[in-house]
Amino acid sequence: MTGSTRPRPEVLVTGAAGFVGGHTVRACREAGWAVTALDVREVPAATAPASDCVLGRADHAPVLADLRAGRYAAVVHQGAISSTLESDRAKLQDANVRQPLALAEACADSGALFVYASSHSVYGTIHRRIAVAEDSEEDASVCTGPLNRYAESKLALDREMAGRYGSGAAWVGLRYTNVFGTGEEHKGQMASIISQLLRGAAQGRRLTLFADTLKACRDYVPVESVARTVVALLRHQVPSGVYNLGSGCPVSFATLLEWCAEFSGAELDVRLVPNPVADRYQYWTCADQSRLQGVLPGGRPELIEDVRSGAATLFRHFQEQWQQRANGC
Repeated sequence: MTGSTRPRPEVLVTGAAGFVGGHTVRACREAGWAVTALDVREVPAATAPASDCVLGRADHAPVLADLRAGRYAAVVHQGAISSTLESDRAKLQDANVRQPLALAEACADSGALFVYASSHSVYGTIHRRIAVAEDSEEDASVCTGPLNRYAESKLALDREMAGRYGSGAAWVGLRYTNVFGTGEEHKGQMASIISQLLRGAAQGRRLTLFADTLKACRDYVPVESVARTVVALLRHQVPSGVYNLGSGCPVSFATLLEWCAEFSGAELDVRLVPNPVADRYQYWTCADQSRLQGVLPGGRPELIEDVRSGAATLFRHFQEQWQQRANGC
């Protein structure tokens, strides 16, 4: 009919009050999607203006009913217990395995795409300084596999998805490395270590690191890059399965300290302390990005300049916050 408009495709984003979930909501909305934001906590108004907000768990019955009825073209599941210190297996099983599987089943029933957050932690300690591919979690010559119950729960979901659906449904699991950016301050010690160091340097505080980790390297990826990748997956159909999502660019703690000193223009106060978890510490993380880059149009690896640029932007954000607080704003 002349003058009529087609409704925008709608996506459900869980964990919308959280760090990656909040950025995902904004990126989807900016890409033209109608968004329903779901979380067990109130979603900040700044995160979801013009979005429907639902207070509830990922397996909220009315949401599952809407999903089965075809309301959503896609679900992006960012909700989870993300603490690596959580020890309650039943709690982790419910939040990180059972609830997302309920979403996945409803997606399979309706034909909606299901995208969910997995974790690079499923690989555990890497024995060699190589970029780790998606099938490495079962190769003892490459890595140890999960080192904590959180990582075990993420691997359990990956295996359940592959076993139940294989290529018979539209789904993508994303094994995030160390995601960083604005909005994760509430996570405390669970915030990415790069964010913790940048925030401490911006505030002129002493920075504490384990003495044996200056040469240790982590794969850091800006949260904006993660959100862009999610939007790209909503636009382009890719083979179902699990994909690494990081920068593929390991950065040492020594380099992070150099960046902090450069950004602050001051000498850092650094304290090196003994490492009490040296036997299970991840001295190297680096994601092999080739599989994801091979299926997404325009896919390219992040460069160290991209990571440094993201770090500089976050440092300025923390510095401005600190200055506003000092001025009583």
